[in-house]
Amino acid sequence: MRGAYTRICCAVLAAAVTIYSIATVEAAEYAYTTLDYGTSGTFPTGIRGDNVTANYVISGTSETGGLLYSSSAGTWTPFPVATPSGSNFPGAVGSTPYGPSFGSRDGILRVVGSYKTTSSPYDLSYLYDGAAAPEARLKILTYPGTASAPTLNTIAHSTFGNQIIGNYDTQIQTGNAFIYNIKTGAYTTNNFPGAITTTAYGIWANKIAGGYTALGPGGGLGLERGYIYDQSTGVWTNYNHPGAVFTHFEGITATEAGFHLAGQSAHAGIALLASISVKPDGSFSEASWIPFAFQGSVITTGNTVYENVLMGIYALSGTKGVQSYAATFR
Repeated sequence: MRGAYTRICCAVLAAAVTIYSIATVEAAEYAYTTLDYGTSGTFPTGIRGDNVTANYVISGTSETGGLLYSSSAGTWTPFPVATPSGSNFPGAVGSTPYGPSFGSRDGILRVVGSYKTTSSPYDLSYLYDGAAAPEARLKILTYPGTASAPTLNTIAHSTFGNQIIGNYDTQIQTGNAFIYNIKTGAYTTNNFPGAITTTAYGIWANKIAGGYTALGPGGGLGLERGYIYDQSTGVWTNYNHPGAVFTHFEGITATEAGFHLAGQSAHAGIALLASISVKPDGSFSEASWIPFAFQGSVITTGNTVYENVLMGIYALSGTKGVQSYAATFR
């Protein structure tokens, strides 16, 4: 580990992003900001206001360590706790923070994440609560299993207000989405009706975004689709990029007219931004799709979004490894 704080001078690269709609193709140039931590692979996992969560590959291993980036200060901090191994979670061999809330590290900031230990092959999760007393800032999250169906993995992906959303697997069934109430400590399974698997990646107020896979023809595994779930109405709305084999969402943020969602589809190597408005009756519109492809890259991902900033990773042709980016769009 390089110490408690590592300052990265962000390089601004002139790059092109191509914007597509159903009927037209329009190109525009944007300034991309790289957000790499040192020389290891860095992967942004969440953004909310000034706070960006990420992980990096620990040198000489295949494990990752947690990071928190302040966009205003331009500084990286090991998160949630600096450790000698670089995992940045006490007793863990690797960890990843996700989906931060607003606020400062030692104020009202909340961050969720996952970690692994040498004693278990499964992912465990945590809640970091900056407002709690120092010894109580970390709370372990494990979806309650049963004797016949013990919980294997629990991965918390995002938090907003007093809710946490994520996924869990049991010995009987894998690919379940959950909602956790921070105040009451109650877990609720929140799977897309009739789906074989459901993932929950982003939450904004009472809107949850992710993906689900239903049964396909002949009863086999179907194709993944993205969704927004409205907790206030209990309505699920599904989305698929035109012509894509699969689509899923990884982040959600409010706009004046509705929501922006970051995600992926089967289209080779591009990130997707879906712009969705809210109709007068409260239902959601069809999506306007904006694919992002970093110039010269063989792959660009859309990992998270806040207001008009999309974040992810890209890899250039002929190079090894990936780099992180932040792109501002209109």
